[in-house]
Amino acid sequence: MPMNFTPAVPRKVYYVVIENGDPYEILFTSYEQAVATVKIRHREEIYEESACEVNVEENPSGKTYLYVEKGIHIYIYRFKV
Repeated sequence: MPMNFTPAVPRKVYYVVIENGDPYEILFTSYEQAVATVKIRHREEIYEESACEVNVEENPSGKTYLYVEKGIHIYIYRFKV
């Protein structure tokens, strides 16, 4: 008796930005979009802060930390749905 297999549905990947424990109100479909939004939102702090780290490669674990300035903690999480 042949087994019926349903074709695998490709999983979609989404990114969410969490800033100081609060999520941004939009999901992103790429890591680059998420980082670009952080850069736009914090452009003044990034311009003034020499130690900021926002040009960070995506962590393979799916959880990436960006440093803007003291008191601003930003994580980008990758989720597969």
